[in-house]
Amino acid sequence: MGDEQRHGGDLNYAADTLKRSSAATVQRNLQTIPRLADGSPRYARGWHMVGWSDEFPAGEVVPRDYFGMRLAFYRGEDGSVRCLDAFCPHLGADLSAGKVIGNELQCPFHNWQYNGAGTCVKIPYCDKIPARAKTRSFATREMNDTVLIWFDPEFGEPDYEIPPLADFFPAGAADSQGWTKGWRRFRITIRTHPREVIENTVDKGHLLPIHGYDVDRWLPVWNGHMTGELMWGTHTRLAADVQDDKLYVRSISHGPSYQYTWQTQDSQQFDSAILTAWCPIDENTLEYWFGVIVKANAAEFPPEALEMAAQGYCEASYQAFMEDVYIWERKLYRAEPMLCANDGPIAKLRRWYAQFYTDRAKLPKPLHNHNHEWTVHDLRDRQAEVIAAQEAESVSA
Repeated sequence: MGDEQRHGGDLNYAADTLKRSSAATVQRNLQTIPRLADGSPRYARGWHMVGWSDEFPAGEVVPRDYFGMRLAFYRGEDGSVRCLDAFCPHLGADLSAGKVIGNELQCPFHNWQYNGAGTCVKIPYCDKIPARAKTRSFATREMNDTVLIWFDPEFGEPDYEIPPLADFFPAGAADSQGWTKGWRRFRITIRTHPREVIENTVDKGHLLPIHGYDVDRWLPVWNGHMTGELMWGTHTRLAADVQDDKLYVRSISHGPSYQYTWQTQDSQQFDSAILTAWCPIDENTLEYWFGVIVKANAAEFPPEALEMAAQGYCEASYQAFMEDVYIWERKLYRAEPMLCANDGPIAKLRRWYAQFYTDRAKLPKPLHNHNHEWTVHDLRDRQAEVIAAQEAESVSA
């Protein structure tokens, strides 16, 4: 796979006899997704990754299809990425086939120019610009070598921000020394709804049979627009080289589709930081991104060996992720699943996730606990304190 991005079309399910979901199963799943009053799919409010920064070169227009619509991205001469609804309000030409003029986007049909707010600022053959000459624009952010846009079916402004990856690191670990240079990454298109991806994060029952992760302790995170988990146990694949080496994981989703994960081990051989994100293309298809950087905790560890370790980690993560994809692309969504006591808080996760599909005026009281305050090194080095705090909070809840 190397450092290149990999797409779903490249995958080979040669050993599979089970095909993807039938048309009937897909139709049953689509009957359960959130919808707007007009019956069209409702997509989650929040920040969504739309690509790596290097996919948006200066002076070029990049077409992308997300949220059931064509979007036109462009990086202006000031270096900022902008995003517009791609269809010109004039006569409907595709703006993503246009060109960048300074910080504006020029329509390929009549050369009308639009600024980053979607407002027409120039018509070459008319001095008076119609007041309604405006297309929808989307707020953008650029961090961690990724580009994000804010999507809201109510057309509201962002109501939360995502902290940079460095803010997520344990104290003292955010420096650049010892880390691999750049993300080892992959990208894949998946035939499923985003709810399957986020729900997978709290489905602790699948970790051993699917991924070989025998979890000793699993703690949920709830904090407004954030969710996630803290856990530790024995991973038979990622930590298989050291006997009884525990793998500690702290994973936090910021909003419906952007997640940071930090991992370390008892052996303290490596730390890894992982970025995962996904964005809906349409009601039953999404794009998923994965990136990992690795740090060796031994000063004598050769840089070239660290780079190989990072690439190996990416390869292993890709294979593990494809085990989830295999299930997602074939399963039926159960609106009322029959759960057991140790499945994980799937019902609670669904309540948390529903906030991103709910009008702001109708939002319920947010879920909250204090588990997000622990670092991944706390899970390893202050384990008794973490457990005691969790038990105390559970009693008082």
